[in-house]
Amino acid sequence: MFLITTADQRFWKNDEPVIFLGEWCKLFSQRAVWEKFSYEVLPYHWDDRKKLYQDYLYLDSLYEDVLVQMRKVLNEIHGVGHSLRYWRIVIGPWLYYFIQILYDRYQSILTAIASEKVTNTLIARYNSARWLPEDFPCFQDWFKDDDYNHYLYSRIIEFTGKLSFDIVDITAGDIPKVHPNNTKPQVTSKKVFKSLVRFYEKLIPDYFNQVVLVTSYLNESDAIKLQLSLGQFPYILSPEVATPQADIDPAMREKISLLPPKNGFEKLLTQMVKEQIPLVYVEGYAQMNARSLREYPKNPKVILTANAYSSNESYKFWSGHNIDRGVKLVGTQHGGLYGIGLWMSSQSHEIKINDVYYTWGWKSDAYKNTKPLAAAKLNTAKSMGQSKKDGRISLVLMLLPRYSYHMFSAPVAASGMLSYFNDQYQFARNLSKENQKLLLVRLHRRDNAKWSQPKRWSTEFPQIERYLGKKSMFDQLRESRLVVCTYNSTTYLEAFTANFPTVIFWNPKHWELNSAAQPYFDELHRVGVFHDTPEAAAELVNQISHDPMAWWSQPKVQKAKNEFCYQFARTSDDWLNEWKTELSNLKKHSTIF
Repeated sequence: MFLITTADQRFWKNDEPVIFLGEWCKLFSQRAVWEKFSYEVLPYHWDDRKKLYQDYLYLDSLYEDVLVQMRKVLNEIHGVGHSLRYWRIVIGPWLYYFIQILYDRYQSILTAIASEKVTNTLIARYNSARWLPEDFPCFQDWFKDDDYNHYLYSRIIEFTGKLSFDIVDITAGDIPKVHPNNTKPQVTSKKVFKSLVRFYEKLIPDYFNQVVLVTSYLNESDAIKLQLSLGQFPYILSPEVATPQADIDPAMREKISLLPPKNGFEKLLTQMVKEQIPLVYVEGYAQMNARSLREYPKNPKVILTANAYSSNESYKFWSGHNIDRGVKLVGTQHGGLYGIGLWMSSQSHEIKINDVYYTWGWKSDAYKNTKPLAAAKLNTAKSMGQSKKDGRISLVLMLLPRYSYHMFSAPVAASGMLSYFNDQYQFARNLSKENQKLLLVRLHRRDNAKWSQPKRWSTEFPQIERYLGKKSMFDQLRESRLVVCTYNSTTYLEAFTANFPTVIFWNPKHWELNSAAQPYFDELHRVGVFHDTPEAAAELVNQISHDPMAWWSQPKVQKAKNEFCYQFARTSDDWLNEWKTELSNLKKHSTIF
């Protein structure tokens, strides 16, 4: 059978039976094409959730080993002596994403080999520079795309040498993508205003800018209040620092070597890290470091962020430099699943890079630097208002990429998302006819993964209304009587905080919980808030839809919800003083040298 590894039809054949590497190859928009094929779909290795978790543990351990080696290599290449924590901050997000992504693609090719059904496939011959990312945001733009993933599959197929293949030359349009940071900016009044603000911020004396907030997830008003309470001039906008353009230096990259690999994947990884580590960490390192240190505050004592640790390269260079000087680095939780999911790579990373990691109520036995602090981000939800007695029933949906990209307790890749979609359809089917008319399906506004959400829903339920627009969830809920949340993230935490009637359901086999969170979900399940099947959730909605607030206001429901919020979505009317006290104490204990 001919192996299809991508949704890109340039690499398909239709004159013989085919076998798809995974469901990601079968776009809904191309259904009229592939439905005519005689085809099979290979089983996806991470549909086995026990294997997924065991692989996560292996890859997490491997990441730690590789990071130690990369610290030595990069310090030598750049003539510096930075700590392991510095390099964890700077290259860590790319490294653990890349290891997990490459392993997933490798395992899928091994599945194809083991099937013994593949007779041939098509791979691409690309310019080697085409798929070398300039920085982590560039890599993030790519890893959801068919083009980049087919490049990885092509490299792995060549590496394993176990599948017969023909090469397709890809030349037309094979021009490196330009990262948004390096496109010519358009001048707008908003950008002029931001430039003026940033100019003002550069004039702030160091003494009045010792606690620096970078994408803190506080709204502007709250951020200003907090900094004024600390005796500082407000510093609201972090610098915009473009990633420098750099040419590939083969001699420099040849110095990147890892310890002898223990298995086939580690041998592949050793080769691919050398080829794929972004330019900004190798050829562009010195220039990016200089730019970052020039643009950010020079002498902070405390640095706080919610999520700049991931995609903001300049922040990573600057904060890494400062932690090696003794500056305190603190992080704040910025979404749901944290402290709840059984595993989550980004959570582990955030906790490890920070001196203190402020959570929304939970503490970690494994990491003593976790500390509960009122979630200022959730304050906005308090003002959302009451449910509308004659309003809609809002079903809030999520989307994940067709390709695995980051290991956490959630549906994985296309097969996981298709299972998620089917759960939503089952929920809708089990609603009464009256409630189907009330239902408003809030589709995820951005579909970079080509899921064709509106078409899928119109095919399944032409009579059910869908919303795909810019209206905020809060605005939509003000027109609703009840919200139904279908995934383990921030949405239901915000609804809980607003004391809005909320029903939750998801497949617990796809959203594994840690042992500390399980009792709280057991209690939500007991009082009818949480359901582990779409049928049970629909049954509850059918019972309470005439007056959800009466059900929600029951003492047992409120008690379960409030106990849950204190642990995982804690808020406080005195949050400003609590934050001020925490940051002031950290500033006193900063040991800069």
